[in-house]
Amino acid sequence: MVGCRLMSFFAARRVLPAALWVVGLVSVPSVGRAQSDEQRAMARSVATEGAKAFSEGRFKDAVELFGKAESVMHAPPHLLFLARSHVKLGQLVRAREAYLKIVKETLAANAPKAFRDAQTAAETEVREVEPKIASLTIRLEGGAGASDVAVMVDGVALPSVLIGLAQPIDPGTHRIEAGATGFRAPSEPVTLGEGEKKDVVLKLEPAPGAAPLVAAPASAAPAPAPGAATPAPAAATQPAAPPTSDSGAEKDSGSGLRIGSYVAFGVGAVGLVGGTLFTLQSASKRKDADAAFAGCSAEPGGCHQSDPRSAQTDELDRDADGKKTLGIVGFAVGGVGVAAGVTLLLLSSGGDEQKAGIQPFIGLGSAGLRGRF
Repeated sequence: MVGCRLMSFFAARRVLPAALWVVGLVSVPSVGRAQSDEQRAMARSVATEGAKAFSEGRFKDAVELFGKAESVMHAPPHLLFLARSHVKLGQLVRAREAYLKIVKETLAANAPKAFRDAQTAAETEVREVEPKIASLTIRLEGGAGASDVAVMVDGVALPSVLIGLAQPIDPGTHRIEAGATGFRAPSEPVTLGEGEKKDVVLKLEPAPGAAPLVAAPASAAPAPAPGAATPAPAAATQPAAPPTSDSGAEKDSGSGLRIGSYVAFGVGAVGLVGGTLFTLQSASKRKDADAAFAGCSAEPGGCHQSDPRSAQTDELDRDADGKKTLGIVGFAVGGVGVAAGVTLLLLSSGGDEQKAGIQPFIGLGSAGLRGRF
């Protein structure tokens, strides 16, 4: 087995609340960026659990956790520890594939140091793993006339085009079998040592009534839990009837509506400015959290909960989430204020109700006002 060592990795001691989508009327971050922040934080949290499992020798759990972290947000350190976990489990072929993904990746010039360290480590460790991978060649004899010949290795079908060719395989004992309709080859275990190459010849013999070999079914996607609600497509939003002016309003009523519109515009402006400021503060706190974590994760063994910088990272993340929430509230208040101000202004003008109207709207990555004037 290849010896594995813990290195700095791009994971965090942070658990964030449900994703918040930032939308506003003016000068707000894009939805894509907000989603990236949440995904990155969630991936770090899962990777932290994976690192804990790895350090405790729970390598199967580590494979699952680092695999999930990588599926949420790509980071070479996720693949590095995934490869190391496979090595510990004796799954050298899978380990090599994970290492090679890191080695072949072209990193950006401004890539984090943890990414570059992971690539350097992968280049070294894959050279240690490759000589230990065994090689198995399976050849067939007999079975003349059979059209559905299948070869199975540990219950997994070997593609027919690869029969007779050397295949990389993990060291250890494997179950090899072959068969077809009316034919069978005696199943036999094959044991290979590290780096060992072996040829196996399976002889198909007549077996009246024998059915074709079938690979074990792949795991199907889990069915919805009984009683679980099935997500329904979002219904199209029916625009509400536009606010209209009252044709019988008196002069003083129109003046009052106009004053109300000015107040609403003021509230809207305060909300938008506040939302922008809180959003910028959230981004600054998030940047500080990333910097604190980068310093922590650069230590041997990664960022542990006992490290004061881990607590600092958690606190900065909480501050960033609070500022983000306040920013969203500010944008919401601002949007409502501006919409109310425009509506009151239109009503105060006494225009034709069929020609004037306004309503706010919120869509994917956008928000604003629409209406008839």
